Amino acid sequence: MAAGIEVDVAAVKRLQAAAAGVAAAMGAMEARVVAAGDLPDSTFGRLPVVSDMLRGAYAEQVSDGTALFRAGQDAFDRVGDALASTVDNYERNEQGIESGFRAVHERMGR
Repeated sequence: MAAGIEVDVAAVKRLQAAAAGVAAAMGAMEARVVAAGDLPDSTFGRLPVVSDMLRGAYAEQVSDGTALFRAGQDAFDRVGDALASTVDNYERNEQGIESGFRAVHERMGR
């Protein structure tokens, strides 16, 4: 690492957990939007043309909302995965550096 730069791996882990939580919440919201879209035919009235028009507009909104929540969930899943990868890389680098220092110390002690 460059001089003056420190990475708080625990903070990155907390961010990763938060991203995973947001992704899960968005998945739950998507399920609720889908459930909200399951309405009986009588919900939109009895006039054939008007009720069909309203039903179609509502279905479009449910579909769009579902797609948005799915996209949000996917985005936060990707952020969480990237943060987890970042943590793994920093931890692996630190372990490599530490093992290198241990090896040098052992050789100097002999």
